[in-house]
Amino acid sequence: MDAQPTREELLLSGGLLVEDWPHARQVARLAVQLFNETRTLHNLSDQDSRLLDRAALLHNTGMMIETRRHHKHSFRLIKETPLPDFSDVERYEIACIARYHRRALPSKDHKEFAALGKEARRRVSILASFLRITDALDYSHDGRVLRLAADPEHCDKQTWTVLLWARPLADLDMELEHAYEKADLFEKVFKRKVHFVVQS
Repeated sequence: MDAQPTREELLLSGGLLVEDWPHARQVARLAVQLFNETRTLHNLSDQDSRLLDRAALLHNTGMMIETRRHHKHSFRLIKETPLPDFSDVERYEIACIARYHRRALPSKDHKEFAALGKEARRRVSILASFLRITDALDYSHDGRVLRLAADPEHCDKQTWTVLLWARPLADLDMELEHAYEKADLFEKVFKRKVHFVVQS
């Protein structure tokens, strides 16, 4: 996958620097797949999927400032940078989604989250839950997860089973370890445990 951004990607980013474009693309691709595979859970719109896609592309932009607190820098940078095709309100939500891709879960104790209305808080929490998982599923930054899908036969009110297809001979041990850790927000929002099953 090309490490350099295309002209379209540069426009989509609003000029924000992305430290690893292949990782950003992979996380965005998987995040939108997870959004589509959980439509019966969240009932969000296609426009909400666009918020997730843009947040996934830009979630690590704060790495250009500092690694340790990059999620907070990503929030600030996205919030302050006009993005084509999004209103100021939508851009703020994109910034919040990116802010919660790691570390602390959304909380009304955080002023940036508390500033959102009730519906926006729900939307940001759901979309950030997808971003957390799919960021973990590219933990090695090498695109080893080819695709994902829900397993309808094993999705119920207690569990949501996600099937994963990987590149031949790819080891997903680290991806799975981190995906289970970062499924915390998904499990809080949807009140279901996430179960990952790697397909042969």
